[in-house]
Amino acid sequence: MSENLATVGSDEARLAVLEAIRAAPGPFTQSDIVARTGLAPHDADRVLGRVVRDYESRLDVDEDGTLVYTFEPGLIARPDVVEADRKLRRRQALRRGAKAAFKAWTMLMVIVYAIIYALLFIAFMIAVTAQSQNSDSRRRGPRIDIGRGMFWWYIFGRDGRGSRWGRRRYGREIRERVGRGEDPYDMRSTPAEKAKPSLIERTWYFLFGSEAIDRTPLEIERELVTYVRAKKGLITNADIVALLGVPYDEADRIGTRLVATYDGEMDITDAGLPIYRFPDLMVSAREEVATGAPTLNYLWQHKAREHALRSNPTFLIPFLNAFNLGLCAFTALRILPMFGWTGALPWFFLVLFPGVFSVLFFLVAGRRKWRELRDKDRYERDNLRIAVYRLLFTRRRPVVIPGDERAIAEAGLGSFSPERIRALAGPIAEELRGEALADGPRVEIRAPRPLAELDAVERLRRGASPKQSVGKTVFSSGGLADEIDALERELASQPA
Repeated sequence: MSENLATVGSDEARLAVLEAIRAAPGPFTQSDIVARTGLAPHDADRVLGRVVRDYESRLDVDEDGTLVYTFEPGLIARPDVVEADRKLRRRQALRRGAKAAFKAWTMLMVIVYAIIYALLFIAFMIAVTAQSQNSDSRRRGPRIDIGRGMFWWYIFGRDGRGSRWGRRRYGREIRERVGRGEDPYDMRSTPAEKAKPSLIERTWYFLFGSEAIDRTPLEIERELVTYVRAKKGLITNADIVALLGVPYDEADRIGTRLVATYDGEMDITDAGLPIYRFPDLMVSAREEVATGAPTLNYLWQHKAREHALRSNPTFLIPFLNAFNLGLCAFTALRILPMFGWTGALPWFFLVLFPGVFSVLFFLVAGRRKWRELRDKDRYERDNLRIAVYRLLFTRRRPVVIPGDERAIAEAGLGSFSPERIRALAGPIAEELRGEALADGPRVEIRAPRPLAELDAVERLRRGASPKQSVGKTVFSSGGLADEIDALERELASQPA
């Protein structure tokens, strides 16, 4: 995670704010918008200022100067404003839809052409058999020309199986709902078992690797704010290490950046431990501050999903693609001449287009595989580091080798030999400002500082409020508008 805030274009920021308002109608504060969108506070203020001017709304100010925004249901505005925002949403939906359609199309291309080639091959074998049976009665049998519609009617007509195939829907949305009052980021809780990756997800990972599942900086920033609110506005460097998987020193820089960005405070305990407070982020006009469902998760949970995709690749789609590549060449050399399909369209749709697609499919997958082989050692080292992080933070005691190998493997990031763990114990402990104590073949990884931070901040959270409500309203733009309307009516009723 970069130390800089995620930056987005003005159109994307405006759509994010409008979508957040639509998703949860009712009064809200700037902190509510920041948590829902991931925008920096100054960006949220800038966009909200424009939206307030464009749409009918009421602005209240409490005794502490906190602004509370309320928009009319349905977001009422001038027709030109509504139409302009509708065009922006269409454009954004088109981009998202095109990406989703491309994922499905990539897989369906392989499957559909595998079916087409299989049917072509069956038809070819039937034609060859028919020719051999007629060779005794004819010196030379006529060329079978079923390329002018009859062959396609045979396969896809009322007697063919093609008319009975239904459309399959791919992609399953997994949404975790969190009950009111639960901590969605409890490190020591057992997370719900994730559904197995779909065929589309596995195919997409086969082609593009971790790039296919990486989250955008804006999504990570939004979840950082969600995490802070779920933790009652109190976090430490250890929380950032667990959430993002960064070394302690980088977590310290990120924590400082969060304090500066979200007007937070840094307290130092008697033991010299930093604790970050974000009172402004907890100010809300809503009730569900502490019940937001997480989508980022701790890094070891995110990496476990990546490791599952990497360790269990899909074999069906690559096999079908290889089948298509072979049948593509066979179609060009034997099937097209057999049926007399010499035109440009059969050659393009049955040879050139699927052939180029199949070759590109393997080239892209080969690029991904080459990157994985190149970075294999670093990948395994990172997985071991993250698995040790998980064990330290969830169990809250040192990791001992030999003895904890199985517990490390339970993270779902791979199995590591005692020799491998001992070799990396020192660098891992150093990243956490800890130490690795070696005694012959035995090594003990200790990280007292982040564990002490977690214990200290959890004690503070027990007495903290899950949110800070807005105070008494001292000004309301709605009330001012009513007074202006009443004054205008009074002036209009007076004689000239």
